[in-house]
Amino acid sequence: MGRVSRTFKLKLSPAGVELFVDCHCRLGHLVNELLPSGNTLYCALLYLEHVDTRIIADDLKTLKESGLGGDRVCFVGAPLSMVDVISRIAERLGQGGQTRGPTALGSRLFIVALKRFRLAPSDAIIKAYDAMLSEAGDYLKIGKTLRSRRTELSSIGQ
Repeated sequence: MGRVSRTFKLKLSPAGVELFVDCHCRLGHLVNELLPSGNTLYCALLYLEHVDTRIIADDLKTLKESGLGGDRVCFVGAPLSMVDVISRIAERLGQGGQTRGPTALGSRLFIVALKRFRLAPSDAIIKAYDAMLSEAGDYLKIGKTLRSRRTELSSIGQ
């Protein structure tokens, strides 16, 4: 079996770090679990997949002014399959969102995803979390409670 996870780089301002921590804390509260930080980023991207592309494009255009990006380099480990989510979002955005190449788009999408995730309704966050368990559950370090939830979700989906 090859590599199943990787480290993703986020360049955040102090406000961006606070955004990430807020999202991570909220997700942990909603699912009542202590989670790896990569789960938060993964869920945020899964949520972003359902956000109107015009909103995403606007957020990308105004990202610099948001004050969330910065010089603080943060590394987050997540399943490698998160790259597929980034690709799906990039495909939805088309050429307009890819002004500086796929890697630059990915790092910018992380911040936009977190920004939108912070504003998401609780039920949408739970839905993104369940989608993450379905999509990447085999590659996540999760406890018995979540494993049973994942099994439950799998049986509902069939």
